[in-house]
Amino acid sequence: MFKKVNFPAACFLAGFVFFSHLPCVRADFKLMDAIEEFGEKRFVKPTPTRLKAGPFRLHPSLRSSSTFDSNILLEHEDPRGDVVFNIQPGAIIELPIDKHQLAAGYEADFEIFSKSRDHRQNDQNQNFFSLLDLNFPSWYVNVLERFSETSGRSGTTFTSRIPRYDQSIQPKAGYRWKRFTFETGFRHVVRDFRQQVNDALDFQEVGFSGVIYYDLFARLKALVEYQLSQIDYDDDFTRKGTFNQSRIGFDGEPVRNLKVKARLGMQFRNYQVSSEPDFYSWVGSVWAEYQIRLNLKLTLEAAREPVEATFQNVNFYREHRLGLGVEYSPWRRWTLFSRWDYIRDGYAERATLDGSTRFRRDSHYNGRYGIRYGLTEWLRLELAYDHLNRRSNFSSLSYVDHRVSLASVLSY
Repeated sequence: MFKKVNFPAACFLAGFVFFSHLPCVRADFKLMDAIEEFGEKRFVKPTPTRLKAGPFRLHPSLRSSSTFDSNILLEHEDPRGDVVFNIQPGAIIELPIDKHQLAAGYEADFEIFSKSRDHRQNDQNQNFFSLLDLNFPSWYVNVLERFSETSGRSGTTFTSRIPRYDQSIQPKAGYRWKRFTFETGFRHVVRDFRQQVNDALDFQEVGFSGVIYYDLFARLKALVEYQLSQIDYDDDFTRKGTFNQSRIGFDGEPVRNLKVKARLGMQFRNYQVSSEPDFYSWVGSVWAEYQIRLNLKLTLEAAREPVEATFQNVNFYREHRLGLGVEYSPWRRWTLFSRWDYIRDGYAERATLDGSTRFRRDSHYNGRYGIRYGLTEWLRLELAYDHLNRRSNFSSLSYVDHRVSLASVLSY
């Protein structure tokens, strides 16, 4: 329900309330990867159907991994290493009816640390979604609901476990007329921390959106969108605000084998308390996937956007993100992959830490390298190495982390 994700996954609160894109650290749910969104279309694209029960299609999955993590708490000094076991059972049930689709998915995540001193880090997380997609000749209705119970650091700026609930519902409806599509949407997002000490960070966001799509070509759409949102922190009135955002962009395939999503516009974040700094600047994002050959694929991501902060009393920070991914299959069942990310965060307010007061500035340098082997169409093995490096002008917030993981993925 929320977005680093390196989530897509992602990224929960897409649009104008953004969360940190720290590398996925814990509770890295994969279930939402099945949901694809391009232009006005939002649908579930699971694995090929092998199990059926009447009109229902079943897609069970089981992911398991063993990871050596050199710095499980992301500490600057005295890093602590351990071997972490993850077991992630899940399933998607799908009911296609003509051009309509009804789907629901559930995924659990059991995390087990090897060393007895780290057993308090053991955790159980869960994620759920439901999607209703109704398509008629000239109009459509689409409703996506998500719920997750997690204490993972992915999607936050925390370096320790913070148990919380994330829930969102995002209905939208559209009307097609000639080469135009007119769409309106609603979004309600809630984040609730389970520990009382973090109640000041509980919030809910209510937003409305309007989009006009225009079919430039058969597989390329131009768009103009507007979003209005209000965010309300129950126990911290200084963080209440109204966000307005207008963007233009396009979705689709401008040339063969090249898929692109691009957005560019302005965002205005106005906080109710006049002493709190507002945000008036441009925002933008681009995602591109180029299938150079059948066995070679490149992915590029870049974005500039404000992110809701969870650091002291700072309301938000500006994030600049650049990512590049490569997948190459030299042989039939083998795939080599790599991913590089650079992220720069600049916080909007001064903070005091380690005896000094300044604007916090962070730079993240992350890399992932690995090899994947497909035993069958529904079972694959993966060996990967991750290098995570955060450099901060508050030295105690810097860290380096190395991870080596062996994983198996069963998607039947």
